[in-house]
Amino acid sequence: MRYAQINQKGICIADSFLSAEVIAENMILLTEDEPSPLTKKYVNGAWEEVKEQQVQIQSDEGIIMQAISELELQNFEAQQERQMLAQQMADLELAMLEGGNANV
Repeated sequence: MRYAQINQKGICIADSFLSAEVIAENMILLTEDEPSPLTKKYVNGAWEEVKEQQVQIQSDEGIIMQAISELELQNFEAQQERQMLAQQMADLELAMLEGGNANV
C-alpha cells in the first residue's frame, strides 16, 4: 500500500510503499499510479502546490541509511566493550593462576 506522510502543516514529507494498512492522521493513502505529492499540501482531500519550498524531505533510503549507520556504530561500541571485558577476564584469570598476588 502506498502512503504519503504529512507533517503538522499538512505538507507531504514522504511517499512510501508499506506492507500493511496504516491508520494514522498523518498518513494519506495514495493510488499506485498517482503522481508523487512530495512538498505539496493536503487540504480537504486534495493536494495543493506550496509556494514555500522550505520543506525538509527525508527519503526512505535516507532513513534506512541513517538507521544502518547508527546500528553499525552501536555494534562497534559493543565490540569494543566485549574486547575490554575479555581483557579484564584474562587479567583476572592470570591473577588467579599467580595466586592472587597481582593487583588487577
